[in-house]
Amino acid sequence: MSTDHCATMQKNIEQYQSKGYVILEDAIPPEKLSEVQESYEETVADAIHLGFAEKDETTGLMKGYRFQNPHHPQLARRPLTEAISSPPIIEFVSELVGGEFAFFGFAAFAMNEDFDYRGGWHRDSYAAWGKDSPEEMRIRELKHYKCTQVLLALRDDECFWFVPGSHNRPNTPDEEAHFDENRTGWEEMFEGAIQVKLRAGSAVPFDSRGIHRGLKRPGVSRRSVFIVYGPLEELKNSAINGWAQDPVYSDEEYLASLPAPLRESIERSIRIVERDG
Repeated sequence: MSTDHCATMQKNIEQYQSKGYVILEDAIPPEKLSEVQESYEETVADAIHLGFAEKDETTGLMKGYRFQNPHHPQLARRPLTEAISSPPIIEFVSELVGGEFAFFGFAAFAMNEDFDYRGGWHRDSYAAWGKDSPEEMRIRELKHYKCTQVLLALRDDECFWFVPGSHNRPNTPDEEAHFDENRTGWEEMFEGAIQVKLRAGSAVPFDSRGIHRGLKRPGVSRRSVFIVYGPLEELKNSAINGWAQDPVYSDEEYLASLPAPLRESIERSIRIVERDG
């Protein structure tokens, strides 16, 4: 690894730890982008056909805004699995975790042009464990939370909003009032929030404890995925590790079809879930 590359990595880690997010340009190399986009559309079509995603009987398109586990053996396509485990993403995760990491989960956001998505402001830790619950308090009090959620844009994406620096601190009085009074709808604005605009092929790892939302109004489609990676010891506390209990993910032929970094992280996840199950 060159000196310049090391310096860039260190800068990215420092920004992530201070602001809660960082943008990785060209996580998908430009020359591979069209292949990944095609692979994604085929995955969406298969998900609808096989029942992993619900079908809108009126339009024939996907109903809703996302489906889980596009890495399922019946859906997984090599260009897409290579994209979610591309060197820029894996190198960042490895540096952040500081050792071996697990694959926590994967979701495909496939919103069609007419879909009106008005996601509310939230911290994922609230949704996973409940605000002020023992586990949420434990996670909240970690200065550096080594689990990261990665938004990878397969088309230009301007739907993601984030409050920089909100990931490892208590709510401000104004933020607390927003949550206590349920003023978290799409029409609300949190102080300091920014719109994170991503070019197709770029990724934004972010600390999902931070205050964020998704917002897509009709007129544009959204083609993005969210991947969660993190340290082995946190997987057992994850609310999205249920896929690893399904024996289909242990199939040797399936595992052999995956890129090495993804295969290894999935194998670690399966071992941990089996051990702690």
